[in-house]
Amino acid sequence: MLSAFRAASRAFAPSASAVFRPRTAALPLGTRGYRHWWKVLPEDFELPQESMPDDVTTLMKSNPVDLGFVDSYWYWRIRAETAILDPENLPKKSYKQLARDMGLVVVNQEAEHMMGIIELYEYLKGSPMIGPFGTIENPVLIPSVTTERIVGCTGGTGDDEHMILFFRCQEGFLYRCGECDQVFMHVRVVYEHEKLWAARDPEVSDVFDFKLLEKGHKMWNEGEMAMWDVGYKAQDAVLGGRVLPGMQEYRDHLDHIASGGAGTLTPH
Repeated sequence: MLSAFRAASRAFAPSASAVFRPRTAALPLGTRGYRHWWKVLPEDFELPQESMPDDVTTLMKSNPVDLGFVDSYWYWRIRAETAILDPENLPKKSYKQLARDMGLVVVNQEAEHMMGIIELYEYLKGSPMIGPFGTIENPVLIPSVTTERIVGCTGGTGDDEHMILFFRCQEGFLYRCGECDQVFMHVRVVYEHEKLWAARDPEVSDVFDFKLLEKGHKMWNEGEMAMWDVGYKAQDAVLGGRVLPGMQEYRDHLDHIASGGAGTLTPH
């Protein structure tokens, strides 16, 4: 009886080759069958510190409206970090001054008007436009932040409705639907951003104080460790470059890479 049970067990027990035989359709070892999206960090959107302009003094004296992308980025980053890393004067600043130093829009009448236009535009992007039938004297206005927009017309109401008809509505022209003769007109939405910065506000100063940069550098970069790397490099540039410890080798390395030498742009 026992021998018969053992024989039956051997008959139903899978062999070692059957257990560990790899499947041809399986994924290779070490390959995930799903996508892993890592967490987005603020430094993922930062420019490398090697792109900081050498002449920081001229940069911080410039009008930020007239700066290009890279210069504007470093202007506002240096100015914002200088304001934030000043615990003595930070609580004393007004809301408008702090918002300006951080490069943020001050809430005023122009900003509220712009936000209203944006909310209306976002609503119209996802919702059908319902209103009077468009004529030449009173066309249907099509708002857009670009020079053209795709429009779908469904005609009037009741028996006047028709299958949706798409066409491209461009700036500067009146468009008539080929099915119901309804008239549409493109309207360009322009944001007057220069009115939102409050640069001419008497309560806001747009002059960068280099003493705050020097003060922040002494506060956060004294000792053996530089805790504010951007301020360390900015202060060195204000002093003329290659002045602070380690900056001579750092600048020479960047010049070597820029001239075609071997190496990587690794922050100092």
